Amino acid sequence: MLKKEEHLENAEKIYKELEAAGVEVLLDDRNERAGFKFKDSDLLGIPMRITVGKDIVDGKVEFKLRKEADKEIISVDEVLDRVKAEFAKNNVKLG
Repeated sequence: MLKKEEHLENAEKIYKELEAAGVEVLLDDRNERAGFKFKDSDLLGIPMRITVGKDIVDGKVEFKLRKEADKEIISVDEVLDRVKAEFAKNNVKLG
């Protein structure tokens, strides 16, 4: 499998999982540089960003909250729980 295919396949899996949980999700699969996409997500005010990048070979993605400077590397399996925890922390109900 080509690297790009692996990225897209995992991104779509995460997208579907979050959407099924009631999260409004935007999948940016444009053929643009990452920095360009990050700038756009900030302009749109997207509160959480999950980046499927080079760490996907180890089953990991980058998780970043817009309001914080730091980003975390988490496993793909942790994404849904991490997103749900952020919603709960902010008293936002999914559904």
